[in-house]
Amino acid sequence: MSSSPIVLHPFTLPKLLHHILRTQTAATTLIICSSRDVFLQHLLHALEQELSEEQTHIGSGLQDLITPSLHSLSTARHVKLTFCASVQALLAYLTAYGRDGPIARTKNSQQKPRLVLVNPLALHAPTPSFSAQGLSRAFAAATETALRTEAELQVVEYQTKCARTEHDDGEDVDMNEGEESHVAEEDEAQDPWDQEVSILNVSARRFGSNGGERAWAGRTLKARSIAARWFRFQEVGDGEAHEDPG
Repeated sequence: MSSSPIVLHPFTLPKLLHHILRTQTAATTLIICSSRDVFLQHLLHALEQELSEEQTHIGSGLQDLITPSLHSLSTARHVKLTFCASVQALLAYLTAYGRDGPIARTKNSQQKPRLVLVNPLALHAPTPSFSAQGLSRAFAAATETALRTEAELQVVEYQTKCARTEHDDGEDVDMNEGEESHVAEEDEAQDPWDQEVSILNVSARRFGSNGGERAWAGRTLKARSIAARWFRFQEVGDGEAHEDPG
């Protein structure tokens, strides 16, 4: 199988973590595009959603399920977790990755180390960089990093019901944080890679709109078509990856 960069989809967060642990045969670095606290909130809500399908009432110990899940991931041999809570932090990490020396491989393994970029679209979404220009910069940096370090690059955008918002100063902040935080449901049928993205970075987030929605200026593209310049798309179902047609 080719080791060229790929986008794996679709995933919920619990299924992603299970997939990482089940398929780990080489050193793996998970670059999670959020803060650790936000990531835990996403995991909590994802577990609530999955468990509610089987139980009418969820026990008060649900949040305790998070710790074993993250503990299993962080203590798994040759799995490294890194959290990048902003676009700038992500780009800086990708630039520095592997500069200290060769990436360690698993013992007696000839397989390339695995670099997994998790939720780059969600990281960019509340910022002016949510554009073909901004996403291309991040995808190009990730691809260059994988090439430089001889790593196998995978990109995953898991679906979440945790909404994000923006501060007036342009910083991206998750709505789970702060006193006014709350959770809003997203359209579960929406494939994150089918989102429409403007061609250029948008500095003005809204034009005469009091609804809080971003008003796009100019032509748009789907996020999938932007990513397709660097990545192949593989659909993952029942534990198996299948190449997307076209």
